Amino acid sequence: MSTSRKDIVYAVVDLWPIPERVQDVKKLLYDTIIEAKKERTCLKYELCENVSESSQITLLQAWSTVQALDQHLTSEIINKASEELRPLLSKPTEIRRYKNIG
Repeated sequence: MSTSRKDIVYAVVDLWPIPERVQDVKKLLYDTIIEAKKERTCLKYELCENVSESSQITLLQAWSTVQALDQHLTSEIINKASEELRPLLSKPTEIRRYKNIG
């Protein structure tokens, strides 16, 4: 089954680590990303750092469908990572979804 560009869903996930815990958050995310990239419906999964605010981290993701993203976000690995991340963050994680319109 091929994926149409119109089916692809993009996720932008913003995290704000407690400043002294940034390295702990990055390590946890590195480990999570390695596993997430193994999912066949994962098209892209990148860890980025805000250029002007290094304590803000963003995950840029692309998934083959909305259902694929939903399955990922409710997967065991994400549930586990979320629990471990929660005490390391200064505010709740924000997740935004986008679709291709052109």
